[in-house]
Amino acid sequence: MSVAFSLTERHRVAAANSHWYHQPTSPLYLDRVLPCHDFIYLEAGQWTITENSTDFLLEPGDVLILSAGHHHYTRLPCAPDTRTMCLHISREPGDVPGHSGTLMLPSLIHAAFLPAIRARFQEIVSAAWGDGPHREGRLSALFELLLYDLADARPGVQAPDSSLAQEIIDILRASPHLNFRVEDICAAVHASEKAVNDAIQKRSGMTFARYQAHIKLEMAAQHIRMEPDIRLKEIAAMFGFCDEFHLSKAFKAKYGVSPSQYRQKPVPQ
Repeated sequence: MSVAFSLTERHRVAAANSHWYHQPTSPLYLDRVLPCHDFIYLEAGQWTITENSTDFLLEPGDVLILSAGHHHYTRLPCAPDTRTMCLHISREPGDVPGHSGTLMLPSLIHAAFLPAIRARFQEIVSAAWGDGPHREGRLSALFELLLYDLADARPGVQAPDSSLAQEIIDILRASPHLNFRVEDICAAVHASEKAVNDAIQKRSGMTFARYQAHIKLEMAAQHIRMEPDIRLKEIAAMFGFCDEFHLSKAFKAKYGVSPSQYRQKPVPQ
């Protein structure tokens, strides 16, 4: 299923909220037909939400877009400690498939390893509770950016190797504290293990594991230079190393000096 959004008309954010369901909900917790589109980002937990007769199982990081004018309901309770962010977005006349200037998005988008989308939802929820003079315009602009974020994340789009490599690199740089397996990246970019490995090899000449370590060390080196007073223990945690010993060992192997010695080197002009 897909939903159409006009890029030539300004959508209004009618409501934006965060919800925490500490206990499972009743089975028919949602049972409604809304005059607006409903965007749901699942932060934690699990929930099955139905549109008309189609069930959508939401896992953490999933975005569900429910169309205005359709029947939305839940037949099962959510898992304990389920957390969501929800946006109610106005339906505009141009939100019609095939209409000029329309963006088509799938109803369910997997975005678990794309922190920019979660951050965009948070930004919209925060702005919705503000009261500045340009609140409505700011919200509409943020929502339009969210549409483009979701368009970039949608599955089924075949990207050239260079674009796939950049997508992988963006994931690694966005969460340097995590140690990704190739399988994690495959699920995030909807590509095979071979495609992921080939894209990174072609881009960098390294294996995926070696390139992930390369990115972590590059970012750690920059942090050491920018924040000379930060402890190595903190840097190790920030970039996914077990401890400062493992960071120092990997750092010296790459740069030929220890992190402490690297701090003393003059910054190139």
